[in-house]
Amino acid sequence: MSQAIRDQRRDRIVQVARDVFFEEGFNAATMSTIAARLGGSKATLYAYFKNKEDLFDAIIADQCQVIEKLLMLEEEGADIRTTLIDLGREMVTAMSSDQSVRTMQLIIEESRRNPELARRFDEAGPQVGTERLAAYLAKAHARGEISAPDPVHAAGVLAILLKGELFFRRVLGLEPEPTPERIETEVQSAVTNFLTAYAPK
Repeated sequence: MSQAIRDQRRDRIVQVARDVFFEEGFNAATMSTIAARLGGSKATLYAYFKNKEDLFDAIIADQCQVIEKLLMLEEEGADIRTTLIDLGREMVTAMSSDQSVRTMQLIIEESRRNPELARRFDEAGPQVGTERLAAYLAKAHARGEISAPDPVHAAGVLAILLKGELFFRRVLGLEPEPTPERIETEVQSAVTNFLTAYAPK
């Protein structure tokens, strides 16, 4: 079997598993249900993922590919404001998408019964994002573009500013997916506030 076909099958499995988790909850979902929805045998499913925890990790990893790509913040010649606005625009768009919001709602619902699920999400998503962003901010601090002697803390501050009230209201189901114009307004405001707070001394 070619790698392209294997990748297509894997992507299909992850997509179906995501739908089952959203519909039934992580604890109630079973590998049998996912296999039945796929229309194949459980043996085929287990050939790709040994359990539903591995499937959940794959779902988070797929969503975090956006972060992985965005946090390669080595654009030659881009000033910090331009870089952070580009980053923020993509991050807010990704975080406020229906798929990301549904995933967050799932984690919140299941975390009391299954704290391990929340830990796996945090390690695969937010922690990776913070580490990558902190590495970029440390370089910006060294260049004198900002004053952020604690880049990890600064990365957390920026993430909170970018999420803002919008993300909270999205998770509560109080707002639809934001328009590009709304996202741009939120990102411009967040980056301006961040650069003001961390302006070079």
